[in-house]
Amino acid sequence: MRVGRATSLSIAALLYAVGLALITLSPLTDWHFVPEAPWRFLDQPWPKYWTGFDVLVNVLAYIPLGLLASRAILVRFGGSAWGPLASFVMSGLACILISILLEGLQTYLPSRRPSILDVVSNATGAMMGAFIASAYAQSIARLQITETRPIEVGGLALLGLWLIAQAAPQPIWLALGDIGLADELRRAAAWLTGMSAASPSVTREVFAAQRILAEALCVGSAITSCALLVHLTMLESSRWFVRYRPEYWPRTLLTIVLATLAVRAVWIWLLSPGALSGWLTAGAQAGVVLALLSAYGLAGARLSHQRLAAVCGLAVTLMLANTLPENEFLTSGIADWSRGRWLNLQLLANLSAVVWPFLALGWLRLVLSRRTVRALERAFGDTPRPAMPSDRSI
Repeated sequence: MRVGRATSLSIAALLYAVGLALITLSPLTDWHFVPEAPWRFLDQPWPKYWTGFDVLVNVLAYIPLGLLASRAILVRFGGSAWGPLASFVMSGLACILISILLEGLQTYLPSRRPSILDVVSNATGAMMGAFIASAYAQSIARLQITETRPIEVGGLALLGLWLIAQAAPQPIWLALGDIGLADELRRAAAWLTGMSAASPSVTREVFAAQRILAEALCVGSAITSCALLVHLTMLESSRWFVRYRPEYWPRTLLTIVLATLAVRAVWIWLLSPGALSGWLTAGAQAGVVLALLSAYGLAGARLSHQRLAAVCGLAVTLMLANTLPENEFLTSGIADWSRGRWLNLQLLANLSAVVWPFLALGWLRLVLSRRTVRALERAFGDTPRPAMPSDRSI
């Protein structure tokens, strides 16, 4: 399946706008009707209390939206001389309308207050992004990509959700895919293993003894699965990563490990600085080591076996995320978060953490299917063939 570049960029801009809507309208509870027009805030005076941090965040949040929207519009104009200017104006107006719409909807949320300052900040960020896109379009040395497939947009979206999910205070780090059935599954596991008849103190001791191993398996399988998805996606996306080869797998895994650790540390520093020294538990450290060891274990494996390893890793992550008990970090993280300035990010982060493994499994089923991966094996010479002294072509 192939789509035009404009369509791919439009999908990316739409997905980003949905993420902004979740942040702007979070928490999505206690909606109520008020007898005033939602656009009334536009002629209200400048807010009396505001901070530079809020302005900076609003500006930065809309830069990618302006950039994506401007590029999508510009591609549709083709080689028109007025294309860069038209894309700048049209994308800027579209982003401003989105900002006004979302701010207006805050009128019906008791915990939120619409502000003209937010609209101005969002418009500034959108214009900056649109200007960058327009200036890039006029550069004669820019990279020419005339056609793009959904795999590029979807791959970047999956990686972005993975990084956003690091902000969610899960029961254990990278316990992704928790759908709220932990209590029921734990009771079923206790009944099957006979633990239901044991005393509470014995049950706690058993959980404590197994927690390190469970955390290590959860963290290791999640990181390895994410790295395998990135690895296989880059191999399939030959237009963007034309020089990427299967033997680069260890580098990809190391990059994902370092990026995940860095992003998680930054989120903890922003959301709950008090937990910065305690979030990387012994189990999590062992999980990182397990993930790094998989670089050696999967380096010589066929691509179809690497795909199978990713599926198994996601299954292990889902099983552990829905059976392990909560720990102290979850409680303290939520308590600090509820008083923090990043409260609006909570809905998007939690949603990303819940849906990421399911989206990854769907990605492996629909995009990186067995047929696709086998075709990659043939393309990279990874399919066993009779030994031929003169046959060394890929």
